[in-house]
Amino acid sequence: MRFRAPTPVLIVAIALVTAGLIALGLWQFQRNDWKQGLVAERDVRIATAPTDIAALNDAPGDAADWRRVTASGTWDHAHTMIVTNRVRFGRRGEEVVTPLRPDGGGPALLVDRGWYPLDRRERVLAALAAEPGGTVEGLARALGDGNGYVIPSGAWNRLDALAMGATLPYPTLPWLVIEGRRVDNYEAGAGALPIQQYLGFRNTTPHMQYALTWFGLATVLIVISIVRFIVAPRRAARDAARRPDA
Repeated sequence: MRFRAPTPVLIVAIALVTAGLIALGLWQFQRNDWKQGLVAERDVRIATAPTDIAALNDAPGDAADWRRVTASGTWDHAHTMIVTNRVRFGRRGEEVVTPLRPDGGGPALLVDRGWYPLDRRERVLAALAAEPGGTVEGLARALGDGNGYVIPSGAWNRLDALAMGATLPYPTLPWLVIEGRRVDNYEAGAGALPIQQYLGFRNTTPHMQYALTWFGLATVLIVISIVRFIVAPRRAARDAARRPDA
């Protein structure tokens, strides 16, 4: 015997599911607005004139995140770190991170000095190691949660300011700086290496598409319910009325 739920139960269940789908669509709209607000906020931060790191020595990661900063100091090449498996332009490469000891003292600053393809590693590292110090400008990023690690090759699995800083024999800021300039998309340029560029914040989650999907499902469910509980019974009643009496 096949079980059929009573019509009132079906209507209530469909109403609840429809309400849930609509709520999910509205939530995606809210998420999209929030993300667009983040894009605007971080664009303003990036557009602001660079801040000297001396003014951010006591700033937590979220206060410095997405701000342009500048710093002068001496490179600690002995503690340079490599981040592997960084793909750009369809080529596998690496990024090199070197601590900068500020001229005015204070915590060291980890600086992502840029990207290079694997086959240019020795040449790029040698050129960077020849620089005793200088002034850098770039984007502050509070990247990592302290769980980054060194793989068997000796390189790091990802950028992680907290984990990288913990390996050094002196204090470091809880965020790092990506040296270079902002671009809309990474550019190979004239071939100068390492490539020192960074991207602005982007909303890469298709919240609007998700919202339309949830609303579309709710609409389909409503249409099916109208057909099932209104159109079909009326049609059946009309057909029955047209039949001659037995």
